[in-house]
Amino acid sequence: MTSVNQVILTGKVAKPPQFHHQPDGTPVLQFSLELNDSKNISVTTPSQSHQGQTSKRAGLYPSLIHIVALGQLAQSRSELQSGQRLLVKGRLHQRHWETPEGRYRSRTEVIASELHSAEENEANPQSQK
Repeated sequence: MTSVNQVILTGKVAKPPQFHHQPDGTPVLQFSLELNDSKNISVTTPSQSHQGQTSKRAGLYPSLIHIVALGQLAQSRSELQSGQRLLVKGRLHQRHWETPEGRYRSRTEVIASELHSAEENEANPQSQK
């Protein structure tokens, strides 16, 4: 059986995107996409007032998803700003590396194949692919 690796997300750009070039000259755009859950989530956390006890805290907890765009897509969207609403299409990728201290790290990110401004899509529904 073949695997399917396709992701479609909508959210807003959490922080100013970082644009740079790889050593081979490939443009790279990296940013975090904030996804808001519409439900309240109860989280059990250690209580600061009573040692050993826990308290429940309810609220909205956004998920931050790391997005990477490469090549022409990165170049064409280098003007993205924090707070901008986007629709992202792409695939999941897990990156692994070792820190200078010798610790193993990994990150799951979305390698974008399409980035669409949500404002553009809402203004012109026919412009969607």
